[in-house]
Amino acid sequence: MKTYRVFLFTLLGFGLLLTQSNLLAQQTVPTRSEEDKIYLLSAREAELFELFGINYRKVTGPARFLHNNTFILCDTAIWNTREDIIDAIGNVEIIQEGTRLTGETIHYIGNQNIAQVRGKVVELTDKENNRLRTKHLDFNTKDSIGYFFNGGSMLDTNATIMESRRGYYYSKEKLFCFYDNVEMGTDTLKIKADSLYYHSDLELAKFWGNIQAWHTDGFLTSERGTYEKKREWFHFLDDVLILTEEQEIRAEDVFYDRNCNSGTLKQNVQVRDTTQQILVLGDRLDFRRKPDWVQVTEDPVFITYEIDKETHATDSLFLRADTLRIFTTTYGSMDSLERVQALARQSENQPTNAANKAETVNSMDLSKENTGQTDSLDVFIDMTEVLQFLYKEDSLLLANVRHQGDSLFNTIEVHFLYGYNNVRVFKSDLQSVCDSIVFNSIDSVLRQYGKPILWNEESQLSADSIWFRFSRDSLYRVDLYSNAFLISQEEETFFHQIKADLMQAHVRENDVYRFDALKNTKALFYIPEDSLITSLNIKECDEMNVFLKERKAQRIIYKQAIKSDMIPLFDLRKEQERLAGFLWREEERPKDNKSITERTIRDIVYNPDSIYKAPLYPYTLQYFPLEHARSAVLRNSNRNEAREELSRREWETETESSPIQKQKELLHKQKEPPLKQKGPIPKLKESELMRQEIIQK
Repeated sequence: MKTYRVFLFTLLGFGLLLTQSNLLAQQTVPTRSEEDKIYLLSAREAELFELFGINYRKVTGPARFLHNNTFILCDTAIWNTREDIIDAIGNVEIIQEGTRLTGETIHYIGNQNIAQVRGKVVELTDKENNRLRTKHLDFNTKDSIGYFFNGGSMLDTNATIMESRRGYYYSKEKLFCFYDNVEMGTDTLKIKADSLYYHSDLELAKFWGNIQAWHTDGFLTSERGTYEKKREWFHFLDDVLILTEEQEIRAEDVFYDRNCNSGTLKQNVQVRDTTQQILVLGDRLDFRRKPDWVQVTEDPVFITYEIDKETHATDSLFLRADTLRIFTTTYGSMDSLERVQALARQSENQPTNAANKAETVNSMDLSKENTGQTDSLDVFIDMTEVLQFLYKEDSLLLANVRHQGDSLFNTIEVHFLYGYNNVRVFKSDLQSVCDSIVFNSIDSVLRQYGKPILWNEESQLSADSIWFRFSRDSLYRVDLYSNAFLISQEEETFFHQIKADLMQAHVRENDVYRFDALKNTKALFYIPEDSLITSLNIKECDEMNVFLKERKAQRIIYKQAIKSDMIPLFDLRKEQERLAGFLWREEERPKDNKSITERTIRDIVYNPDSIYKAPLYPYTLQYFPLEHARSAVLRNSNRNEAREELSRREWETETESSPIQKQKELLHKQKEPPLKQKGPIPKLKESELMRQEIIQK
């Protein structure tokens, strides 16, 4: 076609000397309606000539043509009046309502309504002053649809860059469509995808297929996405992966409002903190920043894990609840009564050495005691596992709150953790259930409410509430309030038991060194003789102190109102075997991690930089070189690599062309070319419906 046009202009001088000739057969010219006709509105000069039996007009300008309410401007044109084909050169321009198209040449096929605009830089500008640049652009003047190929780049009014190998422009719908090698760049965001739809009037971008996005805070991949620039809304769907320096986040549905610093994750949510070795799972996670607030619902699970450096074995702790909530506030924003109560609790929470100074009354040295020595070694729950669990979970939240003046104190951050309803915990050597857990960093106490129970091997520890007290990021005491009960199973039918109104486990360097049972203390110890249980020791007192070393009881002290009775098993009555309130709740005990959750934990992504390559924006470098160098996002791209990529793409597309008939069918019928990305791409009508729906909202 290009050779044909050059040939026409070469023969132009000869054609003007030819007279009308009847040597060539005349063909019947189809009649045209007034709407289909091309009109020459103005020109400096127009000459009629005939070449090979075809009438031409040489129009010298500036010239203006009109067709389909579209103006075609140029300096010089050869007009085939028979077939309504115009070849225009020099300051060529197409104007249709708010759309303006410029280039070096135009080949306009009137009966197909297609203008083929070519040049070193072909530029299309719409009403919003968005500028699309390319070398090859076909424009359908009747349907107001443009098609570019062999590479193009668009710069919108907000300096956002969008580029691809090919794409469409729908003037009536104010819609730009980009396909193949799609890359987008904003002031803070880089995106790659298979396809991109951009509604210029709404500043709304929709992505499909193999989406990769880079932000200052991290990296994201998904299969579908939406970016609404006016409101700074991001919405990504289908296998979403977010990577930051410290976290790996997965979900099927991610929404983020940048202006409000809030968002929602839905379906198969998995948040992995690689620095703290923590996982959060669920089907819905809502979050807000400044102040931080996170809530996980729909079967949430909290997991901590440790990897043995030598064996590389993983030991994990699983915690679930109906709702998990973690948030931060300032001390000054708390309710005044709540502050007073919290500070009062804080003053009570300072560790003391009073336990070491307790007066010894009726003490019993286990090394000299003939009865109860062996049994008492296994009565007490191994608190080391409890400490590891609590320290791991709450080290994320603990803050050392000190009085530093009223104004400064009011700005101190206070951290809260809530777990609501059906709380269950599983670790290989520790299990727990309760109705709820609560923590705040003012008094540094984690509380379990609603019939809490702890299991360790054969021991069960329960109370109306259990409080874990921290000081300077370490656990120093565990309090069991009201109906505190310690049960340890011996063989199948015997249970060692300790009951009191209050129990306290004192901790030093992550080990329990003392255990106290206070107020109305009662105990049952089954005594073995030659490895056989022969009798039951019944104890009653006001206070019992147990001193431990290396997790073994070394000495037991009984205080005030002491009663003791030893009963042989053959004289033991049924009602004497259990203390009042005894309840062995083994059926509630989580058996394994599957009893906490059956969710599949997905593998971590290692070295993502070697898998995902950031965009280079080669077409932007070609058509908007200054913007490529100036943009805060684009200037980080390697310009040499961008040039190499551009050369490679140009070599691949040297043989590409734009068949007129194919383009006519594609443009006139508004069909999109076949796509290679996963997931359906909506047709234009569907896209327009979405646009109208957004406008109505």
